Amino acid sequence: MPDDDSKSGAERRKFPRADIMLKVQYRHAKDFLADYTENISAGGVFIATEEQFEKGTELDFEVSFPGLLDPIPLKGVVKWFRPARSAEEPAGIGIQFAAEEAVSKGPLAQLVTRLEETGSQKPAEAEVTFRVLLVEDNVVVRDMFRYGIQKLTARKKFPGTSLQVEEAENGKQAWDIMKRKMFDLLVLDLYMPVMDGRQLIEHVRSDDKLKDIPIIVVSSGGKEDREAALAAGADLFLAKPIKLKEMVETVEALIASNRKSAA
Repeated sequence: MPDDDSKSGAERRKFPRADIMLKVQYRHAKDFLADYTENISAGGVFIATEEQFEKGTELDFEVSFPGLLDPIPLKGVVKWFRPARSAEEPAGIGIQFAAEEAVSKGPLAQLVTRLEETGSQKPAEAEVTFRVLLVEDNVVVRDMFRYGIQKLTARKKFPGTSLQVEEAENGKQAWDIMKRKMFDLLVLDLYMPVMDGRQLIEHVRSDDKLKDIPIIVVSSGGKEDREAALAAGADLFLAKPIKLKEMVETVEALIASNRKSAA
């Protein structure tokens, strides 16, 4: 179960916890909703969300990550709410999973176990390269992203994984690049000159060769931008400032976890 100030340390340590950013999709939502997790265990999860869920609300949802983790269906109850504290600590809810014994033996528990083990495993003989295309017109943001990727991946926290980032300053430039090269993930802003993010998403989703590429939108807009991005075909919407460390470590961990699972 995620951290809850009302619980003792022993209770909080009942289930091993993994800090990981996963997409949350509510299966019966009427609106466009796609929140994300901050941490997860076999007992519960913390979901970063601005939606108003009352304590005791039963939720039927699934967690995934575009291109790296197939959806895992889950059910749980809202146990507590955290108001927004800062950009690094957004508002969200603590979920306790239903039927803990069943969940603890299922695919989620297996994932958490693999994630815990990947950081200490021996380097793989052949490194897996995960190619990311970053589309952002703000050169400062691009520089920060590039520096962050280089710094984080240089630590080799998850052996056998490597992130390679290519950049484009607008949707048109990105579209030209994508027609020549293949990428594993597209990360873009909505507001750009020449061709904006929504137009780029629509181009990608209408192309038979590119339509399945995972797309994460990172933008400073609010609920309307999130709905527009998801309606256009994005997999996940993250509000700026981007949680770069969490995103990079999630990608690395899932790549390493997938390799371990296939071994």
